[in-house]
Amino acid sequence: MSNQQMPPSRSKRRAAYSLAASAVVAASSSESNAAVQYFTGPIDVPQGSSQPIDFNLDGDYPDIVLKNYVFGGGNYQGATVPYAPGKIVGFVDSGSGLSYFSALTSGTLIDASSLGDQFVGSLAYGTVNPNAEFASITDGYLGFAFPIGPDDLYYAWMRIDVDNAAGTLTIKDWAFEDQTGVGIVVGDSGAPAYLSDFDEDSDVDGEDFLVWQRDFGMPYNGSNLADWQLEYGSGSSSQPAVGSVPEPGTLGLLAAGAGGLAWMRRRRSQQGE
Repeated sequence: MSNQQMPPSRSKRRAAYSLAASAVVAASSSESNAAVQYFTGPIDVPQGSSQPIDFNLDGDYPDIVLKNYVFGGGNYQGATVPYAPGKIVGFVDSGSGLSYFSALTSGTLIDASSLGDQFVGSLAYGTVNPNAEFASITDGYLGFAFPIGPDDLYYAWMRIDVDNAAGTLTIKDWAFEDQTGVGIVVGDSGAPAYLSDFDEDSDVDGEDFLVWQRDFGMPYNGSNLADWQLEYGSGSSSQPAVGSVPEPGTLGLLAAGAGGLAWMRRRRSQQGE
């Protein structure tokens, strides 16, 4: 018999759940316009307690709950996606019927095809859950989907450390794809493909240099210029030849932009008179 709940009304959800702002909001490193929303911890889950996480920070109800308990069989770690139709990436032991989270590897795609029928799973429980894949793990990834509304799902991953014998559980970071129904790759933090793509248009060109020059000192510095020189031409449809990175003298012209070109034309015209 399932005890997973449907998402409650907004008033009831707010009354039933609140997450310490310092635990998540201050840890956010996501961009408001990014498809992948990424957050960092760490958050230690003390033994004998649970830790709800509001992944999309909408302030209404927990999207996943991590548990670090002590039962009759010893230390237990597990997690639950409390509201339907959320599900986990895991498996069920055919003999015992026990539900487990799968320990995923970086680069694994989490989407509709990877979800099971379970919304709760064991991470570790000593010999009681012998097939658990998180009994002693560092940088272990778990995957799941949580709901927005009655049908739509966000796909998400979380990286954790578990030491079942010691009774410790640490949440290190987590992310979700903010477009419903779109899968997410384990470990994807939404970071830009190029360090020097300062204007975020998926290539590195003179426009990025202009952004660097305009914002030099805050937040950009000389090391960012070195990144730009190394990556110049990356992502463009026609890659420049090796060695075609603009020299320092050319950088000034790039910085001048159209105004600099107009000045040079006027100067040449005057010299020809």
